[in-house]
Amino acid sequence: MQIIRDPLPSEVDAALDALRPGDRVATDADGTLWAGDVGDDSVRWVGAELEPTYDVAAYLRRMETDYEGGCREAAEALRGRAPLRAALARFLAPRLRPRDHLVSALRACIERGVEVWIVSASPRLAAEVGAEIVGLQGAKILAIETPGATPGVFTEPVTVGEGKVAAWRELGFPAPAVALGDSKWDLPLLESAGVGYLLRACSS
Repeated sequence: MQIIRDPLPSEVDAALDALRPGDRVATDADGTLWAGDVGDDSVRWVGAELEPTYDVAAYLRRMETDYEGGCREAAEALRGRAPLRAALARFLAPRLRPRDHLVSALRACIERGVEVWIVSASPRLAAEVGAEIVGLQGAKILAIETPGATPGVFTEPVTVGEGKVAAWRELGFPAPAVALGDSKWDLPLLESAGVGYLLRACSS
């Protein structure tokens, strides 16, 4: 298990091109697959279009001091919003800038039978919509889930930091062949993989 920091795009593409059907890739979403944060922007959407009294500024401050708690809050804000998926997509689409070479390489992986998993600390609904916007509809999603209507209930472990690895192991899979991320929160996932690539965060 090794982490390669700040790899060249061609190095990452070559590693993905070498994967074969049945292999698995685990990739972070925000900052890795695209510039933009679907969790933060989903909360902004709630405040802008659904609940004008939602304190988005307080949420953003919480993300600075209690990252996992903030990620849970974002998922809570989207609890029960699946019927509004199209409206969320319209809000998120102009705010995401895909890392084109990586999205293309992952799409090629999916087409030849490699399992591509997006392992995100964002709400599952937001991660699904983000994947669809950038053209990764065939990717599987492992993200923060809020089953049912009961506030404060999450599918555990939540996919933040070490929780990404714990949630992966809950699936019963061996370690991913390749993992991709862009921040310290992705390091446990990268360390768990055959090879992990720590990318510079994708900027807009």
